[in-house]
Amino acid sequence: MRKRLASLLRLTANDHILIDAWQNGIHLEDRNLVLEDFRAGILGEKGYNTEFRIDHPDGKIRYIKADGIVIRDMDGKPSRMIGLNRDITERKQMEGDKEKLEAQNLQLQKTESLGRMAGAIAHHFNNQLGVVIGNLEMAIDVLPQGAEPADMLTASMQAAWKAAEMSGLMLTYLGQSSDEREPLDISETCQRSLSILQAVIPGKVALETALPSHGPIIMANANLIQQVISNLATNAWEAIDKKQGVIHLSIKTVSPTEIPATHRFPIGWQPQDSAYACLEVTDTGSGIAAGDFDKLFDPFFSSKFSGRGLGLPVVLGIIKVYGGAVTVESEPGRGSTFRVFLPVSAEEAAPRQPDEASQDPEMERGGTVLLVDDEEMLRATATAMLKSLGFSVLEAKDGVEAVEMFRERRDEIRCVICDLTMPRMNGWETLTALRKLAPDFPVILASGYDKAHVMSGDHPEWPQVFLGKPYRLKGLSDAISEALIKQNEMKSSMKRTSS
Repeated sequence: MRKRLASLLRLTANDHILIDAWQNGIHLEDRNLVLEDFRAGILGEKGYNTEFRIDHPDGKIRYIKADGIVIRDMDGKPSRMIGLNRDITERKQMEGDKEKLEAQNLQLQKTESLGRMAGAIAHHFNNQLGVVIGNLEMAIDVLPQGAEPADMLTASMQAAWKAAEMSGLMLTYLGQSSDEREPLDISETCQRSLSILQAVIPGKVALETALPSHGPIIMANANLIQQVISNLATNAWEAIDKKQGVIHLSIKTVSPTEIPATHRFPIGWQPQDSAYACLEVTDTGSGIAAGDFDKLFDPFFSSKFSGRGLGLPVVLGIIKVYGGAVTVESEPGRGSTFRVFLPVSAEEAAPRQPDEASQDPEMERGGTVLLVDDEEMLRATATAMLKSLGFSVLEAKDGVEAVEMFRERRDEIRCVICDLTMPRMNGWETLTALRKLAPDFPVILASGYDKAHVMSGDHPEWPQVFLGKPYRLKGLSDAISEALIKQNEMKSSMKRTSS
């Protein structure tokens, strides 16, 4: 730098000493930039201005803004420079904080936008799948078993249910998964998942664990936590690809100060509890590029190929429901570590009981069901399913029509099945209007949205049963049975109270 400046300016010996000292203080990566800016200023007419970093004697990097003018001799040649250096470190830090905040806001807006879109798609998707699945099931029932058409329809039914599962995963990504919680020993849940994990993980990949014999206890749904474990393990062995490698699964309890603040999701999450269960999954895979961290939990994102799936987005959706967070630590070629943090509960987990064989509730067939849905094809399919179960059906295309029909023919109606999302009068409004006419009348609320999402909030009236779309004949039959049984139980309770 000194030689190049000397070629432009007439410098004394003392000038050379000062330039050397100044140059050595400039951050190595900025020296060429500073030289070019000074050179342009000397040769130009407007002086110079530049920003660069210096290595401060205290070991920290500071930002400097340099402005100046060039003094020229009688011949117009540059002879001296006069300038001012200002420390702008605080301003740069504020700008950096602002950019970081704007990036976080952009990420939140993107997540919210994706959420609205995915929720609407899942809802309409489930409605259409209800038509497909209902008609397939009824067609299969009338064909002789073992016949080629029946086999083809059964294969179509299986594919339709897989599509319905994908729709359910989208809702889970949105944090609209089941909110049924119980005190859960997360270590025990991991232990019960190991046999499944070892069955699906490739033979070249070793699974190592460090799990405590007991606890920590969290408030969660066991099936959803098993889904988190399975998705993280699947992500790990896919990162290892076809090479030999190791996946390490461990659990411990940590304080809020031990939760990393970098690469933490959801964006803006802050710890609120005194202790957290930490589920850690580490792999020896390919690692994650620096530019991919913010996209890791986007639906269908993959650095390998498009359309991979919903594994990590589903993990984040479940963790959102439980007020937790996920952190990621990784370098390309050096593997990755995913840590899930969930609030520790003060309650103790109850001993797990073996599942009892479920028994179908008895239901007297016959009578009339009032079916309320704005989707014409779905009404037609549901009507056919109800008739196959032995019921007569009254159809209403919205809540207003349903209330009028119920007022006229209430004595012959045994049960109402009402859609949630409808024009003019939605499901909750319809339910309230029906209950004013007949308190505690059995109503089933149906929706393509998740139960936890639909049944949240405060409502003046509640249905006896929630029925998720799409549904099969057995699910429809069980929902009606449960609604009628709950009505009978309510009547018996009222009789005992009055006597």
